Amino acid sequence: MGIEQFIIAAIILFFSSMIQAMIGFAFNLISIPLLIWSGFSLAESVALTSIPILVQLIINTWKLHDDVVWSDVLPSAAIRYVTLPMGIAMLYFINNLDTTLIKQLVGVMLLLIVLTQIFVSFKPRETLHFIWNILAFGMSGIMLGMIGMGGPPVVLWLMAHEWSARRTRAFISALFLMAAPVQIALLYWKLGDEVSDAFLCGITATPIVIISALIGVKIGNTFDREKLKKAVMIFLFLTAIMSILSPYLSYK
Repeated sequence: MGIEQFIIAAIILFFSSMIQAMIGFAFNLISIPLLIWSGFSLAESVALTSIPILVQLIINTWKLHDDVVWSDVLPSAAIRYVTLPMGIAMLYFINNLDTTLIKQLVGVMLLLIVLTQIFVSFKPRETLHFIWNILAFGMSGIMLGMIGMGGPPVVLWLMAHEWSARRTRAFISALFLMAAPVQIALLYWKLGDEVSDAFLCGITATPIVIISALIGVKIGNTFDREKLKKAVMIFLFLTAIMSILSPYLSYK
């Protein structure tokens, strides 16, 4: 990986981390499509984001450890462990497809995620039937392995619960932390040399990601978060549409 590629990746990670800190989500929803548009493969894009995310999760889980309810986290993590390898296998297959088709597939997934978050809502309750746990966390594991976007099914599941904001944040952080090392190990085992440079790039860019997160927190505390979320959702929607229409937007 050349210096130009590293600079591009660092800028994308900086921007994505800042948005994540501002509104509380969207790191991979932003970074994965932008990295692919910048010339990285899907596997490289997922690997690039995995190390900075792991570091952030360690820090956040440590800060929120008193609020982690492990009886909630462990069964959910176990379901993700079952389906995560399926997602990695799908990633291995998709990664060998034509780049334009990969952009379209990621665009379709991103569009579905955006539309679901906008239009789907649930009546909060204390508990859900276990079948919903299997569906949500099973799909989360597949999406995490396949495109590095395992958060949306978990967010929808959490929207249906009457939990405090701190308990919700602690659950997400601990749940994602438990999957992150497994995801990294499976990525390296399945794709090996292709993702090695991406992992190193992610490690090198981690301080940049942490700094941008601190900046994002300050911005988020300054401006209206709901307006920021709407702006980000519009950006994600446009990114998804551009990815889907990428064959028609290219020129020679």
